[in-house]
Amino acid sequence: MFATLKKDWKFIDGETMGTVVVPSGRHEIERIPSPSGYPCDWLVLKGTKIGSVEAFWRDWVKGDDNSNPGSSNPGWDEFEIIIEEE
Repeated sequence: MFATLKKDWKFIDGETMGTVVVPSGRHEIERIPSPSGYPCDWLVLKGTKIGSVEAFWRDWVKGDDNSNPGSSNPGWDEFEIIIEEE
């Protein structure tokens, strides 16, 4: 699975619970159980625990139905996250 970030994003390091800036670009990601113990999956940079709740990532994926409220705002494209699932 890959994610293309259109801007630098602050994500959580599930090991330290601090924040890490992930630069824009294409990154390999994977789904893991929440490192904080909550009943939800996280998407993280592959081989790390740097990421966030999967729903956060998906909030920034542009849908064909424009279900994301941000997708109709000017400048939204710079925040878009593109997720490629195999």
